[in-house]
Amino acid sequence: MRIRPRYGTAPVITYEDDLASVAAPAVRQRLRLAKTVARFGPAQWQAPSRCAGWTNRDVVIHLASVNRFWIHSINEGRRGTPTRMLDAFDPVATPAGLVAAAGNPSPADVLDAFLGSTHALTDLLSTLTDDEWSMLAESPLGHVSISAVVRHALWDAWIHERDISLGLGDLPVVEADEVDAALRCVAALGPAFGVLLGTLDDRQLTATLTTADPTVAFTIAVAQTVRVAAGVDPAAPVAVHGRAVAVLEGLSQRTPLTLQPEWHWLTAGLEQAFETG
Repeated sequence: MRIRPRYGTAPVITYEDDLASVAAPAVRQRLRLAKTVARFGPAQWQAPSRCAGWTNRDVVIHLASVNRFWIHSINEGRRGTPTRMLDAFDPVATPAGLVAAAGNPSPADVLDAFLGSTHALTDLLSTLTDDEWSMLAESPLGHVSISAVVRHALWDAWIHERDISLGLGDLPVVEADEVDAALRCVAALGPAFGVLLGTLDDRQLTATLTTADPTVAFTIAVAQTVRVAAGVDPAAPVAVHGRAVAVLEGLSQRTPLTLQPEWHWLTAGLEQAFETG
């Protein structure tokens, strides 16, 4: 499903919390995954991941390619010249096409590309100033803050880390701040895709999500844009409650998530964009 990103100075997603707070969990998660992948032998590289049709090697090829995109997007954004590379982005076809176009690289070459791009990205995040986190850069949604770009990158890598590790029978580490940032991201992605795809154009909606282990609580408000509140709006009804990792995996289309019909708008955009609905 082709997405029509929103470019310009009115981002489709905004976050109200400390924009720079995503840096530490994003760096930690990337470096942890790099250590995991660096220990792979031939069997681990060729093992099937949770991503249909992708081996672990394919997932790492994908992550290296998106690392390079995030780096370019953030660098251009901090220069005040945000890119417009994803005007024809398809969340299903585009990543699959890039993995296929990579051919048949050796595991050593895949590892080198992933480690190099990972360290370049984490080094870049450490150089961002407080003011730069609010500057606009490109994500699959269009122009959003650099903070929102990094949140998207963290969510994507966090889910793919589990795609790799759970497929091997390993249980990834759960860090509260990583879960918090990734959960706020994916909870906003569904409504944001709905806005961009035209299914939520004129609707005004609010919902609170609360989780345990770790505790996360925030409110999503939709009115042609998606606003993620730092805390909970007492007037907004609780739409989702459960264990944090289960909710995060459910919103990310990895495991079943039961929602009452009135809250389907939280996931409908992602289901449509990723053709899983």
